[in-house]
Amino acid sequence: MATLDLARLPWRLYGWRPYEWQWIDRAADLKPDVGPLEVRVPSSVQQCLLDAGIIPDWNVGLNSRQCEWVEHRHWEFSTAIPAGAFADGEPIVLHAAGLDYGGWIGVDHVPVAQFEGMAVPHRVDLTDKFSDGQEHRLAIVFDMPPAEQGQFGFTAKSKFFKSRYNYGWDWCPRIVPVGVWDGLAFLTGLDAALEIRSIQAFLEDDLATASVKASVAFEPAVAGSAVVREIRATVYDGAKSIGSAYAILQPGETALHIDGLQVEPWWPNRFGGQKLYTVTIEATDGQGTTQWTAAPTRVGFRRIVWRAAEGASADAEPWICEVNGKAVFLQGANWVPPTAVYHDTPAEDYRALIDLYRDMGVTMLRVWGGAILERETFYDLCDEAGILVWQEFPLSSSGIDNTPPRDPEAIARLVDIASWYIRRRGHHASLLLWSGGNELITSESRPVGYDHPCIAALRDLVARQDPGRRFIPTSPSGPRPWGNAEENGLLVHHDVHGPWGFGGLADLDAWRAYWESDDALFRSEVGMPGTADLALLERYAGGEALWPPTTPYWLHTAPWWTQWDRYRKTLGDVTPNEALLEYIRRTQEVQAEAYAMAARCCKQRFPRCGGFIIWMGHDCYPCPVNNSVIDFDRRPKPAYFALKKVFSEYAE
Repeated sequence: MATLDLARLPWRLYGWRPYEWQWIDRAADLKPDVGPLEVRVPSSVQQCLLDAGIIPDWNVGLNSRQCEWVEHRHWEFSTAIPAGAFADGEPIVLHAAGLDYGGWIGVDHVPVAQFEGMAVPHRVDLTDKFSDGQEHRLAIVFDMPPAEQGQFGFTAKSKFFKSRYNYGWDWCPRIVPVGVWDGLAFLTGLDAALEIRSIQAFLEDDLATASVKASVAFEPAVAGSAVVREIRATVYDGAKSIGSAYAILQPGETALHIDGLQVEPWWPNRFGGQKLYTVTIEATDGQGTTQWTAAPTRVGFRRIVWRAAEGASADAEPWICEVNGKAVFLQGANWVPPTAVYHDTPAEDYRALIDLYRDMGVTMLRVWGGAILERETFYDLCDEAGILVWQEFPLSSSGIDNTPPRDPEAIARLVDIASWYIRRRGHHASLLLWSGGNELITSESRPVGYDHPCIAALRDLVARQDPGRRFIPTSPSGPRPWGNAEENGLLVHHDVHGPWGFGGLADLDAWRAYWESDDALFRSEVGMPGTADLALLERYAGGEALWPPTTPYWLHTAPWWTQWDRYRKTLGDVTPNEALLEYIRRTQEVQAEAYAMAARCCKQRFPRCGGFIIWMGHDCYPCPVNNSVIDFDRRPKPAYFALKKVFSEYAE
């Protein structure tokens, strides 16, 4: 009755032409196209190939183009499960927390199950394959990635819900990852039979009394010989128990409710401390003997209430966030994965970024819908730093068509994915709200509402599984998606996006006038590009020409953001080295001044405006110029410090 962590075993990677691997038992001399390579899990195929020197670093120059062939193979991760790993007749379940994207589970060269979906865990009962006590070969074979849409396409045709930014965006080239991105284990006995479905923490109006609700699923058929009759949940403050609850364990789901907990509240960054508690759940035999213990879960207790912004129209959603009775201006950044191939991002990289955002004074990060359900590590660090999280479900605009799918099968798949989002991250104190996705706009240029069948299904799911947590249909939301100065005063700017860059404004004076007249209730995307430092440009150019900013190196990922038309007249006759340095200086200075100006105008309007979020916070790829304020090497641009100053002004 234990878990076998498959990350501890030696693994090999094989690259096959599609379906060749299924012939290996018929043709003993058949060899893979690539490998075998000694690898680890979790890992992406791309990182394994990079480590082996088979593909170049996709972060350098135009190298990402030389990596696209990886998508056109079947990739097999395999390992030997040693003899005697499991007791005779013991139920054995393979639990894969993150497989990207679809393929087959194989045992001894024979496919025994299929899987599909990067955003959901997969469980496969392999009892009949491994319970004989002999050594067997386990394989996870990945099919070619689905033909998902990049930045442009048709949102209504979405059906795969694989991270879309990897298929190419205006800040990331096409680099479509394949592989194992989360935990991989064999579960036996009670580890296979018992599963925590949810843990939720609630704080009362007095900010001192709290409760915890938990749900545990039990499958007696896979419990083996263990006898369990009772489930127990306990909340700890450090080593001290502050409350517990018991229930008779039933097949299916068993609920636990702990009331009357005396706690300290969790506060956002710079408003107070981030007090966290630990919830443990155990199964006993009913006589006091513990038979099973789940991994502990950390929770924080805070009370979130949304209020109407001052001067808002009656039809506007509330955009003033109160945490524990204190109105909080939601200032921060849009978050994308730290690296383009997110499978291999070390925890240290997450910590470095969250530390930078905490020190910047950020109170909220928005996890954009074209990316992923962010990792547990990210949420743990946000819990500790007091940074609230706006998490979107995996839908995004597509330029040509921006409406969510109406196909019942696609909606059902998306609801299943969203259900797992809630189950996996719903216990975190930092989780502020769920959003249907990014820039879901109708053909009439209005943000979608709750009447769209896809959005209605997601809203109903959140109401069932995460009651009390806010859900919004999309960002932006309200009558208008974008801020238009000509419509100021008409009360049609609720949560709006843009501009990115000057957006038709002539200069910084026009930029200032735009923001001084702004009447939006919330600004969840605002961008202004700034060039990376010379050291980063030289490190990642890969020999490509650095000047002018119209060379292939710049156009590979940053054609939207060079603003070369604004600078060519004054820099066109300067020597290339001097021009590049001056271009870096000017764009960084403009970015810093523009971001600070916009943020200050919004924050001065609080509580008529509830928040200001830049697009974007950091680079996941070494873009030579982008809207980010933290570059790929984790060096802040001048705009970071300009925003840090504004974020520290006007103490709440």
